[in-house]
Amino acid sequence: MQLTGPKGMGEPADPATARAVLRRAVDAGTRLIDTSGYYGPQVANRLLAEALYPYPSDLLIATKVGARRTPDGGFTADATPQAIRAAVHDNLRQLRLDVLPLVHARYMPDTTVPFEETVGALDELRTEGLVAHIGVSNVTTSQLDLARSVAPIASVENEYHLGLTGGHDVLKAATSAGIPYLAFRPLANGVLLQPSSPLSLVSAQTSIPAATLALAWILAQSPGVAVIPGTSSPAHLTELLAARELELSGEIRQWLDGLEWS
Repeated sequence: MQLTGPKGMGEPADPATARAVLRRAVDAGTRLIDTSGYYGPQVANRLLAEALYPYPSDLLIATKVGARRTPDGGFTADATPQAIRAAVHDNLRQLRLDVLPLVHARYMPDTTVPFEETVGALDELRTEGLVAHIGVSNVTTSQLDLARSVAPIASVENEYHLGLTGGHDVLKAATSAGIPYLAFRPLANGVLLQPSSPLSLVSAQTSIPAATLALAWILAQSPGVAVIPGTSSPAHLTELLAARELELSGEIRQWLDGLEWS
């Protein structure tokens, strides 16, 4: 989403750098990229294809459907079976794929369509061979259970980061079921990186970048967790990638666990 213009809308100021960041991430070993046709709209998918197509055979491209953009850069539900089918075909065309490896059904609170219908529409597309695996996004534990009663669920994509008071129950449920958990907004849209944040204070004391600490803390929560931070900055990408190699000491993890947030 950060590869596009402000609020995930329109073209980026520097498309060449955006494409370079994608190539650098993959060259550095990244094998999961999260995208959507509604980032831009269409812009993120186009940049991804321009930078990486033909894709490495072991690269997992995950996308999501169930929402559309509003003129002010917001999101609203668009989760009818017809909309889901159209969105899948749009993502296929934009990404230059014959099959989408992983598609998340995004739950939006303003939807008028039962969530099981949205998941069921994706399952039909899976049966048709247009979708390989189905995930769910922005769900509660009960919605995860409901989705699993409709179709095989391969992953959960929910918000998760330091200082978030909710979300632990869904992570626990997914881990217990052996379902990978993709943590979106892992830096709280940059709030964690503010100079006055509690995390920045730990960063100053440890000389470890705040972004690296934040992602490493999430990765330590469960063996089934992946993080999907966004960036259009090569320097920031380096800090994000460093979290894969950072093993938090007991003392630092205790500090992070005990941080108080206003």
